[in-house]
Amino acid sequence: MNTYRPTQSSNYWMLALKFVILILGLYLSALVLSKVFSLVFAVTFFLIRILVFIAVSFVVLHFFLKLLFKVDLIKSGKHFIRR
Repeated sequence: MNTYRPTQSSNYWMLALKFVILILGLYLSALVLSKVFSLVFAVTFFLIRILVFIAVSFVVLHFFLKLLFKVDLIKSGKHFIRR
């Protein structure tokens, strides 16, 4: 049977070592995840930008066609879908 009990001073060193390992692990994960998330956010921002561009283009086209030629894209689109 093992009756070894660490002394009080070695407990402090083990606790300090665990904190250092925790801080190093958090720092390493922050370095890795910053690269991953920057790539993910860049792709997401690019896709959202394209979707917003398409939506705004459709709204502007709809507005000018309705204003100039009295053509309603939404109603004509519903009519086209029913056929």
